Amino acid sequence: MSNHELPVIALDVDGVLLDYLGGFVPWLRTQGYNPLMEAHEINDWDFGNVLPDITVPQLVDLIGQFAVSPGFGELVPLKGALEAVKTLREEFPNHEIIAITSAGSEAITEQMRRANLEKHAFGISSVTVLPLGASKRENLLALPAGSIFVDDLIKNIRVADEVGMHAILFRHPYNANDSHHLCADGWTEAVALIRDLLNRPASIPSAA
Repeated sequence: MSNHELPVIALDVDGVLLDYLGGFVPWLRTQGYNPLMEAHEINDWDFGNVLPDITVPQLVDLIGQFAVSPGFGELVPLKGALEAVKTLREEFPNHEIIAITSAGSEAITEQMRRANLEKHAFGISSVTVLPLGASKRENLLALPAGSIFVDDLIKNIRVADEVGMHAILFRHPYNANDSHHLCADGWTEAVALIRDLLNRPASIPSAA
């Protein structure tokens, strides 16, 4: 994925760069549903407290429908995300910043995802769009040693841990019960963690 030898800063998009729930919940209302919580109140990804009358397969289907709707291409940046990525680009100009997102497999989904990030001028050097729910393992394995990955889903964070990356869990109410040794409550903390990790001196192999 990267031609650079230096560590890469890899970012998820939904829930890290863009406010996915802030777009998805209003869209549900346009489809005739009545979410019982606002986007910022949602504390569980199974949506049991939000749409108690729908099944998990129905929710997955709705997520797929949203991914090809115009609203998907109009998601707004999370608070502090634009400024954070700009800061990282300025402080670490030799480190590539990329996005890896499991947004959907439809061509229109990929087009809208790329266009949305470009519209907000995130300055991401490459965007990989995977099918909904797809593992990011192979993409993370392709990154240089010492690379950093920021995601809001603990399953993706665990994969990053398994492949030897520095993984940062981006906090939201829906992952408040998930534990990890590196967590960021917003982009100010995320930038501080990334800065600390990239500024650490590289380990020197001991002599035989």
